[in-house]
Amino acid sequence: MRLLKAAVLIAAGAALTPSAFPATPQKHLETPKPSDEIPSSCPVTKPSERPFVPPAAYPLAGAFWIGSEKLWTYITADGIWSGLPHYTAEDSRFRQKLFWWHEGYDGRAERLPHLTVTGERIDAPAPPITMDEHANAGWTDDREHAFIVVGIFIPTAGCWKVTGQYQGEELSYVVWVTDSRQAGDSTHCSSNDLLAVLKPDDPVYADALNLARTLQIHGFLIKCVLQSKMIHTFERQKGAALFRTDHGDFEALFLPNTETFDSLESIEQRENGRFLYSFLGSPSPASPHPIDSAYPMFFGKHANRLFITSDSQLAASITKAVS
Repeated sequence: MRLLKAAVLIAAGAALTPSAFPATPQKHLETPKPSDEIPSSCPVTKPSERPFVPPAAYPLAGAFWIGSEKLWTYITADGIWSGLPHYTAEDSRFRQKLFWWHEGYDGRAERLPHLTVTGERIDAPAPPITMDEHANAGWTDDREHAFIVVGIFIPTAGCWKVTGQYQGEELSYVVWVTDSRQAGDSTHCSSNDLLAVLKPDDPVYADALNLARTLQIHGFLIKCVLQSKMIHTFERQKGAALFRTDHGDFEALFLPNTETFDSLESIEQRENGRFLYSFLGSPSPASPHPIDSAYPMFFGKHANRLFITSDSQLAASITKAVS
């Protein structure tokens, strides 16, 4: 019914709104703007004549596998990443989600896999690629086939060498990143997203579709409804889903229909330049550790649904649409 306001705690004990601590915008580097045409100076990784074949059947369209049973991923056929989004409107870095596989990887036993991704621009000086605080487990089609997913931040367009490391194995490839957007990019799922689409057997599948229909009635364009890493944020939580929309991305957390988020309140702390969120009320958090974010987070709630996003206006728009 209303926005869940985050109380910001500072050393002096004063309360401020999240906007008092805006994320520091990343400045654009003064380098030429790459186009969709790959220059000869960028040795993008191309599919080999005998591409790697995974030990299990995984869906793949418009891309090719590379690596070995110990660590593999996929590359686009043309070697180009185009139309990548920004994490927030103030952040000039490009956001990409990468998927990795390892034979025998058990996502239930290792929900926070120790995979690291690094990257360096090889055609011009630039800061290195950085990744989320940790990687996460994900599943394709059925819940028996697990993969590792991690979000990365690319400082500029250009020619980038990306390297993944997991359990002593290392795999690298080169990709051309362009900041141009194809017409379809604004309305469709990416090939990466298609690997993590919410499945019909997910506990919140019906809830997520109902929410998507409600938002569409109120003018939202729903691009994708994806699996979420926030499925175990609160006790008695039914599940969660990640929504990509033309208004921005947000997480939707669901309780059983007989329970609500009405009494839940969030507490925000700032520590070492990061935002930490803990909660009071019901339901209780499933972990004693706060949610750790590089940016302010905004919360909306209605009945058994909690909405989490980095955009305060989006949180307000969602809450208004479902109320």
